[in-house]
Amino acid sequence: MQQQYSLEWYDLLVFITLNPAKTDVTSITRAQTESILKRADEEKEKIQVQIKREVYALKNHTEIELVVKRYHSDLIIMLDQTSENNNRIPAHAEELKVLSRVITGYLDELITFIEGRYLKFLGLDEWIPNTYLQMTREELKSRLDYLKARIGRKVSDKKLIEIVFGTLYKFTVEGPGRRVTVREVVYKKELVKGLEEIASLKSEKELYNAIIELLIYRNFNKKAYLNYYTEKIAGRINSYVSVTDKLDQLLLAYKEFNQMHLKPGVRLNPNYKGIKSVVGNWFAQEINYLEKKFQWDVSPLENRKLPERSKQADLKIRLSLNSDQIGILLRAFVYVGLLEKGSVQSVFKALIPLLSSSERDDLSWDSVRKRSYATEDKDKKAVIAIMEKTIAAINKSD
Repeated sequence: MQQQYSLEWYDLLVFITLNPAKTDVTSITRAQTESILKRADEEKEKIQVQIKREVYALKNHTEIELVVKRYHSDLIIMLDQTSENNNRIPAHAEELKVLSRVITGYLDELITFIEGRYLKFLGLDEWIPNTYLQMTREELKSRLDYLKARIGRKVSDKKLIEIVFGTLYKFTVEGPGRRVTVREVVYKKELVKGLEEIASLKSEKELYNAIIELLIYRNFNKKAYLNYYTEKIAGRINSYVSVTDKLDQLLLAYKEFNQMHLKPGVRLNPNYKGIKSVVGNWFAQEINYLEKKFQWDVSPLENRKLPERSKQADLKIRLSLNSDQIGILLRAFVYVGLLEKGSVQSVFKALIPLLSSSERDDLSWDSVRKRSYATEDKDKKAVIAIMEKTIAAINKSD
């Protein structure tokens, strides 16, 4: 059975009906314009459904790739023709200008649909046609102007704003000399879309954190941003005086960084290392440096006489928890202010030698502390269950 051409109606509309070179477009009535607008919206929805049906029916990667590329290419050609039509429509024909802009928007929406849903089947390193590229740049610049004003009012850190928007604005104002790939255009469009989705957040802290997470997720590996991100963390760490507190905070920051999601196969600059690799290496070097410095600051135990192992074990309090669960519990006590000794590190250093777990008599305070930054859900649930039993016991004592 011969496959129906799903873009036929749009093809005739763009190349014939709204093409001033083929048709007297000024003769199109208001009623016809409204009818075209209604049909265009309906056809757009039908095309999306048809593309999904065709792709779903195919099992071979090569066949899917051919179908996706064909739709993507045909729609870009139509978009180029729509732009040419718009330039030829007389200036006084305002309704036709509006109609042309709506059709342009629908075609761009279809292209974005394909790029968002079937990106891996597109030739990401293929060049973008100049007309489509210019239209994309103009559209992005308009959205960026609105976004920058909206986000800039809420976020006081202007350096971050300039790094992000400066990068995007540079793309929109570049001349036609540099060839641009599908990969680059899709990245810029998705990043702008992500910024639009978080722009409505009201709290400055919430919006700032959302921007940071978005840039990590989109692998925004611009060197200026990587320097900015590590400088912010370094500034926060250096506000602490003791090496132990610095190390504690650095490990916490590293944990937070590792928990941020990263979209696979996406990168601002494909020719530079990914953000997880660069920043992860920075964290590793800083942690290694502070750990060595901490070792230099530790006093030797040469002259300190320790009790025999058996006597030392007898003096310890045995908890019916494993070492990871003990770490979770102590860290929580510090965070809620129940243990007021000082830093997390000082609490672990003081208390862990006095405790034994359900598995071991001797625990390393430093090992328990470090593992408390990366705990498993099962251990968290076990500690929560113990705390719930404790609350129930307290209630019964009334």
